[in-house]
Amino acid sequence: MEKTRIIEVRKDVLAKNDLAAERFREQKAADGTFFLDIMASPGAGKTTLLLALINSLRSAGEESMAVIEADLESDVDALKIKEANVPSVELNTRGVCHVEMNMVEQANQAFGDAVYDYLFLENIGNLVCPADFDTGAHARVMLLSVPEGYDKVYKYPPMFSIVDALIVTKSDYLPVNPDFDMDALVKQARTLNPNIKIFVTSARTGDGVDGVAAWLQEQRANMLDRYRMAM
Repeated sequence: MEKTRIIEVRKDVLAKNDLAAERFREQKAADGTFFLDIMASPGAGKTTLLLALINSLRSAGEESMAVIEADLESDVDALKIKEANVPSVELNTRGVCHVEMNMVEQANQAFGDAVYDYLFLENIGNLVCPADFDTGAHARVMLLSVPEGYDKVYKYPPMFSIVDALIVTKSDYLPVNPDFDMDALVKQARTLNPNIKIFVTSARTGDGVDGVAAWLQEQRANMLDRYRMAM
């Protein structure tokens, strides 16, 4: 009797995705483009914070930026970015709950031959699937808004464990959310990910946004240094 064969499709898909992601990451580094993947649950304020970051980077003299906006449907967020005079490509996943490398590559082709200092991916609003897929980014961040509650760190540990930075958003809601335990959030996040960078921000008031922008500039400089040393 022939033995049953088990085919690990998921492993194979992820392996192909990771290989393509590494090629993309190297190419972007060669172009001098720092690619940031921004992840969060729906309503955490990804687009609003991204617009605030763009303004902060512009104030610091950075102008060369572009955005890939991923959504299940619509172009609402992409239009907001374009209204800020930033090149933007809408990536509709048609129900897929995460972004894969083939999607990133197709979206990137829409920019043509243009090269930017910063490329941002606003990932699908989801704290589960996006953690599994390497998008070719040089850094990954996740946003957690104060209204969502600090206990997300206990409910979605994979996401907190793989990101380079945690950005707490909507901090202006802290006075009306006395149950939000910032100390517990920070402690558990660093238990899962000792090297995680944590920022507390409010796009509405501007608090903390410049700190994130400065970190991004530092990350890009480090990326360029690593690429030059590898050459």
